[in-house]
Amino acid sequence: MWFLQIDILIRILTGTVILAVASGIAGKFGRQSSVPKWIVLFDLLVIFYVSKRLLVFYVGYTLVTFALVRFIRIVKRGRKPLFLLCCIACAVPLLYTRTAAYLDFLPYGLSMVGIAYNMLKAIDAVYFSYYTEKKIPLLTYANFMLFVPVFTAGPIFRYRDFEKSMAKPEPITSALVERSVKRLIRGMFKKIVAAAVAVQIFDFLLAAVPHWYISLALMALSYLILYLDMAGYADMAIAIGGLMGIKVPENFKHPLKAASFTQFWRNWHVSLSDWIKEHIFVLLNGKKLSRQVAAAIGFGTMMFMSLWHGFTPIMAADGLFNGVLLAAENLFGLTTVDRKKSSRAYYVFRCVLTNLIFAFNTMFYTMTAAQLLGVLRGFITL
Repeated sequence: MWFLQIDILIRILTGTVILAVASGIAGKFGRQSSVPKWIVLFDLLVIFYVSKRLLVFYVGYTLVTFALVRFIRIVKRGRKPLFLLCCIACAVPLLYTRTAAYLDFLPYGLSMVGIAYNMLKAIDAVYFSYYTEKKIPLLTYANFMLFVPVFTAGPIFRYRDFEKSMAKPEPITSALVERSVKRLIRGMFKKIVAAAVAVQIFDFLLAAVPHWYISLALMALSYLILYLDMAGYADMAIAIGGLMGIKVPENFKHPLKAASFTQFWRNWHVSLSDWIKEHIFVLLNGKKLSRQVAAAIGFGTMMFMSLWHGFTPIMAADGLFNGVLLAAENLFGLTTVDRKKSSRAYYVFRCVLTNLIFAFNTMFYTMTAAQLLGVLRGFITL
């Protein structure tokens, strides 16, 4: 994460302050909307400082995917199969990196940091161009793809939202600056302080003799570590984007209040869940789904989300685990809990159960397969 490397963070914050001042001055003359267009220069300088190879790859990837975006807008014949091929083409670098990890004979000379997130943005732009047939300017697209605050992780921007924010950036006021700085500090505290403390306790317990109470504590810490890591990064990205006048989407919406996994995934890593839900919904043209079809889509969605994180056996197991849960909720009509018709005790029980099961699920991300098996054995050790 670039935000955790002091030299890169200093450069990002310095550039952010310069852009905030420029936006503030331009706003006095009614020209603030002209400043965000040139954020891409700042983005390119940061990427160049991080890695020249990374810069070469992303300049090429941005130009190639932009050509795909333009192509799918103007093509008339065979649009549907070509649309699918364009989406697959955007995903080629990610598929390559995942495959190269297992096939030693494949060359791996390029740096592709952040490709998992940027692939989704490129595919979204292809969707936007295909369904709206609106022309996407190269400068706006370059800003969209290379926007540093969300370059290596979420939240995931959708093109239509980014374009609106670029066209009408938030005014740089003292209230915005205060709110953004506070959120930046809060995010850094989550990632640098709280997460580090949680990881130390986690490692200590992981080395202890397994018992049910240690396994339970590790499960809770696993949930906490994942939340602090992802929410802390999202806070920092939202804060830095805000200081540039760009409204970065929220990524967490009170997941503890989710009474089902269907609701939980709408509140946890919101931008990824929304991306998947929206793009599947677009393909289905808003058709009303049967429980069986909804269950199949839910299962497929969770497999996609897990394998998106990595082509490993443990990620496949994670996808299977979550996919079965989501499919079962759809099959048995348990996707929502009506708080008006249900007792408070039942609602609280469902929230606790959902988050406990998800806490178990987080161990797929924070442990190796051997460590996970040890913890599972601990649950049955009195």
